[in-house]
Amino acid sequence: MTISVGSNAASYLSYAGNAYGAGNTASKASPASTDTTDTSAPSSSTSVTLSDEAKAYLARTAAESEQPSIATLTTRARAWFDQQYVALGTSSAMLDGQVAVDFSGQTRATLSVIADNANGQFSTDEVTAATRTLQARFNDAVSPHVVIARHTGDYASLYAAASDYLDQAGSDEKATAAWKDQKQAVLEGLAAARASFGKAPVTGNDADPVRALLDKARTQTSSNTDSSPDALVTNARAMLDAQAGNARDNGKDLVFTGGRQAGQQVDFTDFDNRTLAIMALNADASFSAQEASAAKAELNQRTRSSLVNAFGGDGIRANSLSLLQQYSNMSSEERSVLGFTEDYANRIVANYRTAASIQNNLGSGAGLAAYF
Repeated sequence: MTISVGSNAASYLSYAGNAYGAGNTASKASPASTDTTDTSAPSSSTSVTLSDEAKAYLARTAAESEQPSIATLTTRARAWFDQQYVALGTSSAMLDGQVAVDFSGQTRATLSVIADNANGQFSTDEVTAATRTLQARFNDAVSPHVVIARHTGDYASLYAAASDYLDQAGSDEKATAAWKDQKQAVLEGLAAARASFGKAPVTGNDADPVRALLDKARTQTSSNTDSSPDALVTNARAMLDAQAGNARDNGKDLVFTGGRQAGQQVDFTDFDNRTLAIMALNADASFSAQEASAAKAELNQRTRSSLVNAFGGDGIRANSLSLLQQYSNMSSEERSVLGFTEDYANRIVANYRTAASIQNNLGSGAGLAAYF
């Protein structure tokens, strides 16, 4: 059975638009009320309304006051590394040039303490691993703005987004030499981008995290860029054959459609999206029609789910950024199978710019009058 969703990317936009529209309508139908009136007795209290900037400042102050000290973070991180080495049976945070520990549960503040190594408690490999993870998190947060910049030529907004991300750091991270160097490089890039619209500035600063991201994005479009299509085909073929062998061991056939009652259903859990796309394209006929069709159906289903998740953001601007991040993370094979062209990205960028323009005008006090 073939599910033909990728043949027309417009269907994804329609699907996603309906999902957003439904959620948006629902939210407007039941506006929240924060005002209550107590008629039992008169009140002499004064109501004070804080600006968004004041609220953000108070939130940052509260967060920083609750932040553990550098000594505490260092002690916890040292103990965590030691536990990881025992559990993994290794003795280093880097293996074969790659980060070999899972930092997903560690906070940005902890990673900063490790990368700075002010107390000398961490090895060179541990410092390197933490530094790379910090850069990876920066890349994830700023990557959607790279897509926008390359479509609009507005690299100043890209550097502004990078500056905002750096400003979200805690006071301890801001005190490190690495943060100061990056912040200075980003400010230099922002000034250069404003002076020369339409191209990425050449800051010549090795501490510029935006430049590093741009250079990385130029040569890498997905996590599997280092693997050739032939290598992925070979690996996928071996994985399917292993599943078929396991099914035969269980006295069953490996099946690729949910409609068949008998047989062992194929499991695509360990197949990444690029591999599924290459299987669906089936350029060298390494896969049967059933296998290629099932791979495409799985890729379509994952894409639908990711679109729904993308529209869980706060407004069109945030949703557009999420969609652009998904688009930028897709390999060329995925875009080909799903029918996602440059026009698809351009339309999302247009939505983003419209939403940003409206927010900027409203925020500047122009109000709706600016549109009449």
